[in-house]
Amino acid sequence: MRLPMPSCNSRRSRGAPAAAWLRAACAALLLGTLAACGFQLRGTTPLPFDTLYVDIPDNRKFGADVRRAIQAVSPDTRLVTSPEQAQAQLQQLSLHRERREVSLNAQGRVEEYELSVLFRFRLVDSLGQVLMPDTLLVATRDMQYDAQVVQAKEGEMETLYQDMERSLVARIVRRLTAPDVREAAALAAAARAGGPQELPVVAPSTSRTRAMPDDWDDVNLDGAYPGSSPGGLGL
Repeated sequence: MRLPMPSCNSRRSRGAPAAAWLRAACAALLLGTLAACGFQLRGTTPLPFDTLYVDIPDNRKFGADVRRAIQAVSPDTRLVTSPEQAQAQLQQLSLHRERREVSLNAQGRVEEYELSVLFRFRLVDSLGQVLMPDTLLVATRDMQYDAQVVQAKEGEMETLYQDMERSLVARIVRRLTAPDVREAAALAAAARAGGPQELPVVAPSTSRTRAMPDDWDDVNLDGAYPGSSPGGLGL
């Protein structure tokens, strides 16, 4: 008497749990390997301090964007309004826009500009211990120019400047969440607890940074504007 052979469907049903377990094990092994290599999945990356003072004027879009980005990656870090309340301070040292002539036509008129936004900053703790030294971030864009449509080009220039500022916000957050900042914060905490002083010290902020003048956003293609320096980036 012949015994009935198991159907393909029954074999697949018995093999499904084993295959699912194998896939889960492989995924766990892959994630463990990536973590050991220092890889982190996208998402929140908490800052190594509970309170932070952002010394960037909040009455401008750039300052507001920096604060929102920090809160997005580190929701448990409280942004305080006074440096005396903060464990760490993000100090703005300079922020300005620049414009440089790249090419001229046969009549000597500008055909292309190079636009730049430069932001210099540092990160210190409540005692002035440097968690991140003076850092300069520069974003640049090229813009074709046509003297026949000056008003339209002024609008395009402002759009490009805002795009560069958004890119700088993302880069600021990446620097704040970098491993070297976390290591420096650990050294600073040990020093505050009575351990050896291993980090350089600067004077911490005691007052808000002066807000940008009203003409920060006044971009005029016919003349200089705030923060520009003739003939170069001023680095």
